[in-house]
Amino acid sequence: MILEKITCSDMREYNSIDDIVAVGKRWPMAEFAIQAHPSKFSSHMPRYEWFWELMQQCMNNDVNLAMHVNSQWRTMLAHGKIPAEINDILKIKRNNGKSMIGRVQININGGDEKYHFYAHKVADIIRAYPDIEFIFQYTTKQKNRARALNKTGVPFSLLYDESGGCGKSPDEWHAPVMENHKMGYSGGLSPENIADNLKNISAQLPNDYKTWIDAEGNLKDPYTKQFDIVRAVQYIQNAYFWNLHNHHSSK
Repeated sequence: MILEKITCSDMREYNSIDDIVAVGKRWPMAEFAIQAHPSKFSSHMPRYEWFWELMQQCMNNDVNLAMHVNSQWRTMLAHGKIPAEINDILKIKRNNGKSMIGRVQININGGDEKYHFYAHKVADIIRAYPDIEFIFQYTTKQKNRARALNKTGVPFSLLYDESGGCGKSPDEWHAPVMENHKMGYSGGLSPENIADNLKNISAQLPNDYKTWIDAEGNLKDPYTKQFDIVRAVQYIQNAYFWNLHNHHSSK
């Protein structure tokens, strides 16, 4: 198993932009993902303005930024429509010509809302942004949507998260479900348990399989319930050193 990215999700406007950028520069495998939905990320809202400032600070560096799309905006994307706020951000390029947002995760398994997933329309969105990696949550109940999207021939990745974004570890980690689509792993990951989980995940993967991990809830301060950069760094470090010490098995 080759660990490519270590995703830290749900940093917000109360976090220091300087801290995010410093950690991203120090740890090139780190990725910081903003949670985007209309109740908190609409134009001119604090989180939206904060993220624009963060992007400005990343114009001249390679700090990895991602967007996780939830709620009504997730449903819009599943119907083939792009919210204006998301479209504006996805068009932004760094000074080196690369997309500011490297990956977009559409949380199709989150929440209780029932909605249609139009694979051919979602495929059109993916084709419109060829330099951005699109990720879709994968659980057993989402397999038909993944299969339908696969039939369109577009590239995409899957995130195995059996709890559907609830931060619960699965009873066991599963091998990739689609040969031609990369799979990452999420669910209950923390600074304290990441090494053990990476060991268990790696047991399901070929030695040369490239993957990533994603943590959110266990990166929050237990008292304030806010994203904690200190816990994020602990998680990044522990995952990085596990990968370093075990990378020889991937060669």
